[in-house]
Amino acid sequence: MKKLIKFSSVIIILLSLLACKETATNNENNTYAKFIHDMNEKGFTTGNILVYKDGEIVYQNEDGLRTIAPKEPLTLNSQFRLASVSKQFTGMAIMKLKEAGELEYDQTVKSILPEFPYDSITVRHLLHHTSGLTDYEQVIHANWKPEDATKTYILGNDEIIKEFYRVSPELDFKSGERWEYSNTGYLFLASIVEKISGKHFGVFLKENIFEPLAMNNTVLYKYQQEPDPTMPNRVFGYKRALNQEDLELNDYNIVNDVRGDGGIYSTLEDLFKWNQALVNHTIIPKSYLDEAWSPGVLNNGEQTNYGFGWEIRSKENEPKVVSHSGGWVGFVTFLHNSVDDNDGFVLLTNNSGENIGAILNGLYSIMDDKPYVIPKYEIEKVMAKNIFEHDIDKGISTYHELKSDTTQYSTSERRINILGYGLLELDKVDAALEIFKLNIEEYPESANTYDSYGDALLLKGDSTNALKNFRICYKIDSTLDYANTKAMQLEAALQVNIDL
Repeated sequence: MKKLIKFSSVIIILLSLLACKETATNNENNTYAKFIHDMNEKGFTTGNILVYKDGEIVYQNEDGLRTIAPKEPLTLNSQFRLASVSKQFTGMAIMKLKEAGELEYDQTVKSILPEFPYDSITVRHLLHHTSGLTDYEQVIHANWKPEDATKTYILGNDEIIKEFYRVSPELDFKSGERWEYSNTGYLFLASIVEKISGKHFGVFLKENIFEPLAMNNTVLYKYQQEPDPTMPNRVFGYKRALNQEDLELNDYNIVNDVRGDGGIYSTLEDLFKWNQALVNHTIIPKSYLDEAWSPGVLNNGEQTNYGFGWEIRSKENEPKVVSHSGGWVGFVTFLHNSVDDNDGFVLLTNNSGENIGAILNGLYSIMDDKPYVIPKYEIEKVMAKNIFEHDIDKGISTYHELKSDTTQYSTSERRINILGYGLLELDKVDAALEIFKLNIEEYPESANTYDSYGDALLLKGDSTNALKNFRICYKIDSTLDYANTKAMQLEAALQVNIDL
């Protein structure tokens, strides 16, 4: 009888603990759901979100559009472009080669890729963003010329490396001297994987990572602009037009086929599987991850906060957190993995980062049992809507009407400036001039407001007043060499000198 009573007591305790855990999970689920609801109430979408605690999913949700023409909603199975979140998979590919004894982190890149024009750079330098390699987008922009100006090009590693080798640009700094985020480094890491394995990077990832982890909806995608019937759940990036009514595709870039620094598409569920594989060491032994999640070290002994494709947050008496953000064309993504207590979240968006800061802050606040904050309406967007529906006078008057309502609306010099340049891009020069003048009135001590006004005046054909504003800009902030350069060029052209 005593044994039965003791056994019954254990069952009751276990059931009580499970009930407490279920209540806590439900409460947390409700908080996340309320956050999404409150965002939606103000017209804000949040993309796809998955949150897990103690290795168990406590909340997931889809909110937004997968495509805009036709408009189709996101689902939990929607495949998002991960952008730089892809880098941790590149890091893992290199680690798998190390595990197989096929490379060493400290061997030179040139020993693997003989045409690589730099002797001092190692694989570890590439992983840690300490190589000094210049940005490949700048190299392409400055040097690559299309054979056919009417054709839409999509460049990948082969084309970019060919141009990189041809130009052989100088290093931005001596390898190991400082940390500087480098997409170029991760492009070359993918090519290293291909050279050593003899396989396309996408095939290597599939065979060594995606298939073993049953990440069945994850792929290094061969980019194409149009919808792909072989990938029906693919998400397209988009943005809201300046008029605040129309939606526009924001999905194409000429280097959209680069692999290593980005290019992977995935889903909430697959990325949860990925984070769990890392925490449970089912993809590679813990010793490899310990090194991958250790800070890089510069030549002077200073530590960075970056490992092998992960940003690292490790403080004394706090759980180790590895995370990474991604941003490319219309996509902004984020993976947070608190590896010591197996908590984290996945955030996938495709609306060009709209309210991304507020979404991330909301998720972190809820995880920390703190109240979340719903973002305010941006006055500049209301202004833009009124400019297009009415005129610039209505846009300016809207600003003055709303700026005192700080509980509902927010504004900033930067966003007013962006509105001005948006109008310039649409050839609305007169409206842009009024916006830049407003910014000067509101922020008269800011050098940048005068530079922007000068740009608009120049487009208007008022070179003399443009020159005056460039000079004011440089007088306020003598570090802004671009304003001084524009002023000197105008002075030479107009054969005048402006002395303020």
